[in-house]
Amino acid sequence: MRKIAVLFCIMVLFVSGCTLFQKPVKDETTQPGPGTLNQTFYGFPDIPVPSELNFVKEKSFVYEAANLRVGVMCLSGNVDLQSLENYFKINMIKNGWRFVNSFKFKDVTLNFIKDDKTCNIKMVKDSFNAEVEIWVGPVSSIDKGPVQRGNGLK
Repeated sequence: MRKIAVLFCIMVLFVSGCTLFQKPVKDETTQPGPGTLNQTFYGFPDIPVPSELNFVKEKSFVYEAANLRVGVMCLSGNVDLQSLENYFKINMIKNGWRFVNSFKFKDVTLNFIKDDKTCNIKMVKDSFNAEVEIWVGPVSSIDKGPVQRGNGLK
């Protein structure tokens, strides 16, 4: 009987130890489906991310309230900045975002707007990896349209 109890304990320790080596599952992601090749979604269902980029959980956060979802997603991977820029310009528009402008020199920054929120994507390339920060925030009432002046000046 003692041998069976010892064997059972060893078996339980072995099985529970193997679970430590399993690869963790990504949080809040949607895997690619038909027609969405090479796309993953982290925290925001309308912001596609190339599957070559790895989500950096330690630097990312999402805040959600009743009708508000804002946050920062940080990603990294060995991807060319020009291909990343093209990817975001094409796929953000497909997801209902409107391209506003971009800034390029060493880094690339893309700005998009959609309904009541904005998205800023900053891409930096170092020796081996591209670092991507995606900032999502609300649109202020000032940003929604032209200012109406009632003083008669033009």
